[in-house]
Formats: sequence, C-alpha cells, structure tokens
Amino acid sequence: MMSILSLVLQVALGVFSHDPKLSAGNLCGYLPQDTLVSAPPKGYKPFYISHAARHGSRFLSHSDSTTFFVADTLAKYAEKGLLTADGYALMDDIRRLKAMSDGNYGRLTEAGANEHRQISARMYRHYPEVFNNRKRPEIAAYSTDSKRVQESMHAFTDELTGRSPALTVDHTVITHEQRASSREVTGNHLHGSAADRAKKDERTYYGTVEELRKDYDLQTFAKRFFTDPQAIPSKSLVYMAKACFKCQKTDLSMGRWFTPEELYYFWLSSTLYWAKYVNFHDYTSPITCARGGGMIEQIIEDADNAINSRSRAAATLRFTHDTYMLPLMAAVGFESTVLECTEREIPEHFQDYNFVCPACNVQLIFYRRGCCGPVLVKLLLNEKESLIHGLAPVKGCYYDWQSLKNFWQARIESFNNRYTYLK
Repeated sequence: MMSILSLVLQVALGVFSHDPKLSAGNLCGYLPQDTLVSAPPKGYKPFYISHAARHGSRFLSHSDSTTFFVADTLAKYAEKGLLTADGYALMDDIRRLKAMSDGNYGRLTEAGANEHRQISARMYRHYPEVFNNRKRPEIAAYSTDSKRVQESMHAFTDELTGRSPALTVDHTVITHEQRASSREVTGNHLHGSAADRAKKDERTYYGTVEELRKDYDLQTFAKRFFTDPQAIPSKSLVYMAKACFKCQKTDLSMGRWFTPEELYYFWLSSTLYWAKYVNFHDYTSPITCARGGGMIEQIIEDADNAINSRSRAAATLRFTHDTYMLPLMAAVGFESTVLECTEREIPEHFQDYNFVCPACNVQLIFYRRGCCGPVLVKLLLNEKESLIHGLAPVKGCYYDWQSLKNFWQARIESFNNRYTYLK
C-alpha cells in the first residue's frame, strides 16, 4: 500500500509541474476567481458587505533580501571554475531579481494592486444593489499603516468609486500604536503570561519538516549547477536560491530552475508553518483566538450597526496581513480550516496557497427581505462560497445572521475563558 507521504508527493508533483509558482506558498500571487452567485431564498437581496483582505502581491521584504547573498556565493564558485553553464545562468537571474527588488523591498507590485482592483470589480458585478443604493452610499475602509496595505486599500476603493461615483469612502489607517485598542485589522493582542503560553502552545513543525525531507537528495540540484557537486554545501544554497524566486510576478519562473521534487520539499516548510493557525481536534491556536476572535468581534459590531434600517453603510472593508487573515479564517470556522489529521498528514489536507496567498480575503454578504426582515448572510473564502464547520445553513450557503452570531460569540467566550487579551 502506498504511504500517505507518497500519495501527497505524487499529487504535489503534478500541481507544481503544472504551476510552479504555487510552491511559493503565501507569495504565489492571487488565484483569479469569478465564482457563480448562488440564488438566495426568494425575496432576499444583498444590502451590506463586510470584507477583509490581505495586501496584494509584493516585492520580497527586507528580511528576504538576505537570500540574495546566494548570488555572491555563486560568484565565488564561478571564480574557482565550479559553475556549469546553468550555474552561471542561475546566478545572472538572481542578480536580475535583486536589481528589481532594490529600492522596492516590501512594496506592493502593480500586479498586487491589480489583484485588488479585479476583486473589487467582481464584487461590484455580483452585488450591484449594494453599491447603487442612494440610502446607503457610505463605505468605511481600514488598513494597517504598512504602505503596501494602504496601497491595496486604495486600489480596491478607487475601483469601486470609479464604477459608482456616488459612493463616499472614509479611509482610516490604524497605526502601530493604535493596534492594541483597535480590532478592525489586527484583532486582540495576547500579553503577559498569555503571550508566553501562546509561544509554547503553537504547534511545532520543524521536526516534521525535516522528517518529511529526509529522503530528498540534494545532489540532484548540485549536479545541474556545479562541476564538482561533492565539493559544494548544497543544502543552504538550494533553499536560498529558491527563496529568491518566491515573488512570482516576474518573468523568472521557479519552474525553470527547480524540479517539481525540489519545489515540493521547499514548499513543505511553508505549509506546515501556516498550519499552526488552523483548527485541530481539541486545539485552537492562541493566536487564532486573539487575532481572529478579536476581528470577528469587530465584524459583528460593525455589521449590527449596518443592519439598522437607518444605517447609511454599504460596506466595511479591512486590509491587513497574512498573519491576521489566516487566524481570522480559522476563527470563522470555515470547513476547510478544520483538520482531523496528524502533522505528517497536513500537506494532504492543507495547502497554504489556497488560503494565505496575496489578496486572500473573507467576505460576508448580508441579505434581507424588505427593510426590516430577518437577515441572512453568505460567507466567501477567497471569493468561493463556503460553509461553517458545525453550523447548519438555512439554505445552501446562506446562514441566519443571529444563529451565526450566537455561534461565533460562544466560540469567542470560550477563547476569552482561556486567554487574556489587550482590548
């Protein structure tokens, strides 16, 4: 019988052979969506949207910039005559990537801005009633103080107001100092002993990664790029070289230089790292409880205000980072964020590129019949209609808002009984 690892590896090799950029995990670029909209129960129409999203595709960050030192290492081997023709070409491509990144570390790319414009355009096309209601012309938009997050927010709202000029947008930037008192884009913050406990409670993954990688032969990489593979410490070089290519919105593809097997082993550490934020049997990350639970509390508060018949709110938009978005997804309780498996089986059930890709998002679309009737809500994960684990919808993917709110508040109360937050 084929082992689970062998099955996962075979599936992954097919995925990464077809689309190498997915191995970049949380930097792979947003996967364009254009989902069909399920018909709501008869008479129900959308009137308000709550949207939370990560910033779009970016250049490599300052912390990632150290990986470019591999070009200097390759140059030293070149001086010794130890590089093959492919080795020289790889060195030149990494130098090109470094030149593209210099002066742009951490900034939003044009592709990243376009990801948000396209999501905004699809939202408008699917729910035009929300953005053309003269009684509800107001949009509240929040972002962290990161430049790329602010640029993502403006790309999104500019697209909306370009399609519906009557809309007015109130942009608010939450500074680092304000984060502890604002749940809009970062949720609650653990502190004191609770923060120490969070570090201890987070699921370990380093040992599992090394165990899953143990059968990988780095000589496959070394033989392509070095004339004397045995003389080269290939392990650090292969991971540094691949890290240079993680920002995928360029003409320099990972698939040109790395085999699907190498891409798979590179990707393992990424997906196992992110899996610590999702829901396992009898375990929910303290970070998920604090950040995700805190954002849900604010989403509930803003939505309840918007549901008021006198409200002028069309939408509340939040723009933040992946380290807040995945905890939000897990705290919401999407079925795909609930795992019943061992750590070794994580790659079979959880692929980070399906969750925390650039511009990843959670949308709540609110419906009602008339101006004061019962409220239904539909949830979208990266624009795909999704269900909640442990809660039955009224119909299809539509939930009773009061039932969903009660469900979340019960979960948040259990979080609060376990941890102490800064609010």
